[in-house]
Order: sequence, then C-alpha cells, then structure tokens
Amino acid sequence: MSQKRSRLNFRKTGKTRKGSLVLTFSTVIYFILAIMWLEFAFHFVMVGSFDLDFFYPLLFAIPIGGFFGLLCNLTPSKRANYIITIALTLFCCVVFGANMVYHDVFQTYIGVFSSLVQGNAGNALGFGPFFQLAVKTMWDDIFGIILLIIPFVFILTIGRYLLSFRQRNLPTHGVVAAGVVISHLICLLIINFGSHDPYTAYDLYHNQSSLEDEVETLGVATAMRMDLKNVIFGSSSSSLDGLILPEGTNAWGGSGGSGETQAEGETQESGTEAPTEPETEPDPHDLYNFVDIDFDTLIEEADSDTVKQMHQYFASQTPTNKNEYTGIYEGYNLIFITAEGFSPYAVDEELTPTLYKLVNTGYVFNNFYTPLWYGSTSAGEYVNLTSQFPQNGGYVSLQETGKRGTDMYFSLGRMMERAGYNLWGFHNNSYTYYDRNLSFPNMGYNWIGSGNGYDAEKNSSGKDIWPQSDLRLIDTTFDTYKDSEPFHVYYMTVSGHVQYTFTGNSMSLRNRDAVESLPYSDEAKAYIACNIELDKAMESLINKLEESGLADRTLVVLSADHIPYDNKEICDEIAGHTLEDNFEWYQNNLIIWTGSMTENVIVDKPCYSLDILPTIANMLGLDYDSRILMGRDIFSDTEGMVIFQNRSWITETAMYNASTGEITSMTGEEVSQEYIDQMNTIVSNRLRISPLIVEENYYQYLHD
Repeated sequence: MSQKRSRLNFRKTGKTRKGSLVLTFSTVIYFILAIMWLEFAFHFVMVGSFDLDFFYPLLFAIPIGGFFGLLCNLTPSKRANYIITIALTLFCCVVFGANMVYHDVFQTYIGVFSSLVQGNAGNALGFGPFFQLAVKTMWDDIFGIILLIIPFVFILTIGRYLLSFRQRNLPTHGVVAAGVVISHLICLLIINFGSHDPYTAYDLYHNQSSLEDEVETLGVATAMRMDLKNVIFGSSSSSLDGLILPEGTNAWGGSGGSGETQAEGETQESGTEAPTEPETEPDPHDLYNFVDIDFDTLIEEADSDTVKQMHQYFASQTPTNKNEYTGIYEGYNLIFITAEGFSPYAVDEELTPTLYKLVNTGYVFNNFYTPLWYGSTSAGEYVNLTSQFPQNGGYVSLQETGKRGTDMYFSLGRMMERAGYNLWGFHNNSYTYYDRNLSFPNMGYNWIGSGNGYDAEKNSSGKDIWPQSDLRLIDTTFDTYKDSEPFHVYYMTVSGHVQYTFTGNSMSLRNRDAVESLPYSDEAKAYIACNIELDKAMESLINKLEESGLADRTLVVLSADHIPYDNKEICDEIAGHTLEDNFEWYQNNLIIWTGSMTENVIVDKPCYSLDILPTIANMLGLDYDSRILMGRDIFSDTEGMVIFQNRSWITETAMYNASTGEITSMTGEEVSQEYIDQMNTIVSNRLRISPLIVEENYYQYLHD
C-alpha cells in the first residue's frame, strides 16, 4: 500500500484540487509557457536582441502549446499522461537545442522533420564525421542548452506535483481543441493585417522563402510546424504571390522576350550601338547569351499559375551580352573542383605554393564571395553547378534533384554533355553521401566515389581514414579521363573538412610538420595543414596536365563549397583581425586558370559562386540562356551583384546589410532609396523563384 501511495504521490495535488479550473487546464498552460520560454531563451542566445517581430513567436506559442497540452490528458492513466508530457517536453527541448547547435556549426537552421525524412539529420546533428564537432559545439553552447532544458527539468521535478494528469472529459477536450483552433486563426488574422511585403511575417508564413527568417521572425516552433506540414502534404513554397515583375514582356526585342531590366533596377548597356538606319538588323544571338524559347506560347499553355508566373518572370529578363571573353576557350577541356572548406586563409606563398600561384595568376578575382546556404556542402555544389539558389529549408536541393529525377537542362553537366564532352565526377568520400549517386548521374556525370570504384585509403586497422587525401584522389583518377578529350571532370574534395585538429583530421596530422613553427593556435595550424593536402593535389594535377600536353587546352576552375563555417575564429587569427561577419567573412578566392594564359586578368567587379557557371559557359562558347540563371557572366556589362542568404547584397554601387539596414556607398556618391528598393526587389524575386526550378521541374518546359 505504501509503495502504491508513493507511486501516485506526484498526483496528490491533483486529487485535492479536482475542481480547480486552472488545474484542469494546467498542462495547456504549462506548454504555452514552456514554448514561450524556449522561444525567449533561443532568441536571447541566437539573436541577442528583441524587436517587435518577437511578438510573433510568443503569439504562435499559444495554439502550438495548446495542442501539446491537449495531448497530455487523453488517456485514463495518469502515469501514461505524465510520460506523454515528459516526452513532448523533451521533444520540444531537443528541437530547439538541435537548431541552436546546428546553426552554430553550419550558420543556418535546420528543418528537423524534412532532414529526418531525407536521412540527413544523423550526419548533420552529430553522427559520423560530425560527431566531435557536435560535441565541441554543444559544450560551447552550454549556457544556451541549460536555458533550453529548464522546462524538461521542471516537469521531472516540481512539475509533477503542480500539474494535473487526470483524463479530461469530452466537453473539456472540446474546449481545449476549440481554443487551439481559434487562437491559431487569430494568429493568422493578425499577420494578415500586417504588411505583405517580402520577408514580413505574412510573406514568411505563406511563402516560406527563408528558414533563417522564419525561425527568427515566426519562431522555432512555427518554422518546425511548417516543416512538418511540408513533409506530410508537400512543400507550399511554390506560391509567387506578390512577385514584382517589370512591366510587359518581350521588352528587349530578342526572341521570346526578356529583361530584368531597368524596371527592376539593373544597369544594362548593350555594348553594341546600332546605326541610326542599319542596313541589316544584327542577329540578337550574336549580341546576347540566350536560346530561343517561345515564352508567349508557354505563358498561354501554362498548366498552373506558378509556372505561368515563372514563364512571365524569365521572359522579362534581359540576357547578358556577349563580350571579348565569349568562346575564348571553346573546345577546351574543363576540370571543375569544389574544394571542401576552402578560403583565402588556406593560401600561403610558401606553404601552399600551387594554390597561391593559381589564385594570383590567370584570372584574379579581388571581390569574389562564397555565401553560405542551407544544405552546407551540397548547397555549395548546387550553386556552383547550376547557378541557382538552393531551397532555404526543408529538402536539400541538389539531393532532391536526384531523388526526383529533375530535369537539369541548364546545369553545367548537361550543357557540357550537349556540347559533346565526356563527363566524369569523382569524390574521395562515400559515393552515396547526400545521394550524390542519384544527383550527379542525373546531371550527366559518370559518378565515382568510395564504394563504387574509388579505393579509399585505410588505416592500420583496415578502416577508411578521415578525411581522405585529395592528392590521392587526383593521382588515382587522372588516367581515367586524360585520353578522352574533350572531357569535363568534376571533383568534390574532402581533405579540408572539419574538424581542424591534429586528432580529428588525418590530413592535418599528415602535414603537421609543415605548420609546426607557425605562430598560430593548433586549430589554425590544423586548418592550414589539411589544405596543404589540397595544394599537393593541385600541384599534381597541373603537373599531370603539363606532362600529358593538356595544360594549354584545359580550363581549371576551383571554388569553395562554403567557408570554414564553424571556425571563424581560426580565420580571424590567420587574417590578423576580426573579420566583419556579414560580408568580409564570406570573401574568398575563385580560381580560373589555364596553361595557355600569358598574363593576368585582374577582376575587381563584385561576383560570387552563382556567377561561376554563366562565366565559364560564356568562355567555353556554350549555348545557354542567361535569363534563366540567377548568376551573371562576370565579364558581361551587367552590374555585378552578390546576394547573401540573409538578403544582404553588394553591387558596384552600394553594399546593403539586411540585418542592420545599413547602406554603404561603393562610389562615394549618395545612394538613392529608389536604387535600394530596386535591388531589394531583385533579391526577393531571385530568392523566391529560383528554388521553384526544382519544385516545378521547370526546365522540362524549356526544351524539346
């Protein structure tokens, strides 16, 4: 009897206060307050300040908390209801904590449910190669984690005495359910009364264009609820309500329409002025990079409003002009390397001499940026190879293209394939990671990695070392393609992968002696050391090209997938100052080099990873449509523009920090509000419409 009394002791208060209205709804009140606390603690740690937008996370906590509270008093068993309450509390704490840790590693938030469905959550949140990094980050975030587990500690201790876990009767359940629905409708009514401009609460809720902004404006709980809804019912990101288009279509006078023209704020010069009374009209194909697409017919026959709006948008864009670099390397082989975690702080004249040579000879890009996108490495590959923005939350875009078998007509691989090139892709990690075994063949590549043709290096115990050697990757694959011109080869390296320690990175350990005397921390030394392996790989590649007589007719391109995302302090240390974290932190090197060059080409124009594909397509003389791509040929006369995930941007005219609203003139002249508004419209349009290329399988409409 005493044992039974002890087991039920935590419910004694519930018996003595059976008639209390507060006690009847105590789990509902508890969950509303718990989610409000989690939103407050998360916002306090991650954002560090509170503005009027913080009203929305607190507002949406009411229906979400009410729904969880409804689930806690369903069964006749008080113990079962208490266990459900514990489980739901733990679930909430874990979701908030996972987003905190994930953001501090990858500088973006995570759609927990969609990541679980795609099979990425394990690797992202601490398993496999990320385990040590996840543990380190959790320790670094210990203060925030303590704040986030307070509801869990509460329910395990005094909460069991203060709350009632009795089963509610049916009318009471009805009252709670009605309260959940009504409070949710009130939330929607409030955001509908607010502004409908891009990135407002209304826009973020209905169009889901930015997971970062969803979390920070609407709250973690609401962002994750929408992520779950998308997993169950499919993505709702295909709405283009409020998309601002230039007036009219077919504006530029070419075939099928065009022009993200001055109506959207881009400066555009034709580069070739026609005589007042020309004897013959110049062929637009001689002046611009575009292909013939009958947008008028496509608009008439569109099978949905979204696809129709996409046709109208792309028809309204002005293609970039052809220029002195058009076709300069026509017929050349192409080797494209996405280098894991590459940054300027991996480049040193003595320690990484080949990288230094390639960065500072050939084409020298003084204002190139590598923004960080949702999806980490896979997102970096996606923008490099497609010149499209990845989905910002939910599924990982490149991975999804493989799973869906999406038409990738204007990806680099498919364009090279149509030009008659032989394609290979190589990776010195698992060939199935991020489902690359699906996405790369879908872009036309013969895909080879560890597990389907690449022989991974083993340690003394017979296990694959981590990370693998980029030098070995080059040395064991070069003979595969060297005699099959014209060839296009894609490499995804891995030697520069986190962690940057001499115990967690085998390439750092391998090259430790070379950095031992540097005046840096062990982490900074380890970062440089693992990139020495990349330098050795590039040295070997250039030597092999020269020995095979291929260097003078092969274009070598190297760009990062992302900055060393969890290691800004390392780059601060090597740079010798604290890097400004909205722009400077993302400044990087782009390598475009061929042995046939006789002098440097210095490029000061602002440019970024989305510009790579149209730039090299123009250089190789490929047929492509610059209206469809989100990047621009760097050598065209279109004003350079760099767009970041948080909607900040850089042009030749101004720099706009979306986090602070700060505007910096790049010319010394005052920047008009009209110009800022035009650029913000371009940014909003591109970030919203680009992910729909995958969502709507859009390329299928643009070719036979």
